[in-house]
Amino acid sequence: MIRLDPAACVRYYAKASTCDRCEAVCPVEAIEVAPTALQLFRDKCIECGACMGVCPTEALSSDSLDVTQFFFDFIKSEERVISCKRNFLCLAALSVEHLISLAMVKDFVLDIGHCATCEIKEPCFAQIERNVDEANYVLGAIAGKEIDVQKIAAHKTEQPDRRQFLNIFTLKGAASIHHQVSEEIEALENPQVSLKSAHIAAIRQKNIPNKRKLLFTILKRSEKPQEYKYLENEHLSFTSDKTIDETCDNCSVCYRVCPTQALATDKRSSTIVFDPLLCVRCHLCHDVCEKENIQITEYFDTKEFFEPQQKVLKRFRIVRCIDCGNPFTYLGGEQVCPRCKIEEEEAKSLWGIE
Repeated sequence: MIRLDPAACVRYYAKASTCDRCEAVCPVEAIEVAPTALQLFRDKCIECGACMGVCPTEALSSDSLDVTQFFFDFIKSEERVISCKRNFLCLAALSVEHLISLAMVKDFVLDIGHCATCEIKEPCFAQIERNVDEANYVLGAIAGKEIDVQKIAAHKTEQPDRRQFLNIFTLKGAASIHHQVSEEIEALENPQVSLKSAHIAAIRQKNIPNKRKLLFTILKRSEKPQEYKYLENEHLSFTSDKTIDETCDNCSVCYRVCPTQALATDKRSSTIVFDPLLCVRCHLCHDVCEKENIQITEYFDTKEFFEPQQKVLKRFRIVRCIDCGNPFTYLGGEQVCPRCKIEEEEAKSLWGIE
């Protein structure tokens, strides 16, 4: 069963979010996005995992396969082929980051031999091709490598584990199945995943997806290229580099909603900093910025993969309001904070003073 963690989904961070990647890639229309919510239709879902592969924050997961665990099991094994009919879900469940990380530590073959006749070829195969192309674009620049894609059409060869099969009939197995069935029935009755108080607390904590931690760890242990290259940001879907223009008034919304703290500030809120390696390109900061002050740069420096650093995007002068004494971002003129200005205007309107 596909599960959603609302605390990780950017749709639950702000109603302004335009992220709809999971809905767009789902081959059976089992996901519908709405402002600050997602609906999962369990009766339609075939658990292909394509939604997991495109989710920037790993908000979606599968009961049948943990992709992070698969990564470690695969690199430790003698297996060289990743195939949907042998050891994995739909290959679209492998994100660009997973593909890059795998290719950095092991030579492997991505088996697309089943894709041509697959009933969910559209839109999944197009997503697989995009992920591989992007991964190769990055790999070529940082390691001179390329993912081997072949039409092998491999199948599972091992026989079912009889002990595992018989375990279904134990009390423990029966209880587990009962719990799963109950969950699925409840999900069918109410497809909209609600945001609970525990999720709200988790949103405030800010988390980095496992696939980004994995990529960071692999890159940290990899040999640095002799020279760093620039990648075009328009060809990257999993990270970016940004700038903030001079009209920014430090409203703070962008760095408050950033799910990974790629955008952050100091204790006095006098500086906006950005860490490209933490950016998952969820686009949320752009969606919530009413003045459209945030822009993605034309190029991404591959140096960020091996020598990541926070960049100062904007500095502000913080002063105390002469009326209330609270600190605020001073942009010139009278040293009065926006709240006091609003209260003053409301008072004038109430008293009929122009």
